Amino acid sequence: MTVLDAVNEGADGCEHHGARLLASLEPGWVYALPDAPHGAAIRVFQAADGIRPFCWIDGPRTESSQLSRAENRARHNR
Repeated sequence: MTVLDAVNEGADGCEHHGARLLASLEPGWVYALPDAPHGAAIRVFQAADGIRPFCWIDGPRTESSQLSRAENRARHNR
């Protein structure tokens, strides 16, 4: 996977780490590398939706910027 940030700086990695990185970028994009399995980019995109940004940082998470995209959608759809 290649994950790009807002200025098109990128990092290559596996699906797992690509999803973790993508979850912390706003905006961010993911592209499958030529040898990636079919559907890898969409799996990363979907996984990132449920991962909290900067999930390696401990502490209470109450701000919308600290929640996953899925958690923020759920909050706004109440």
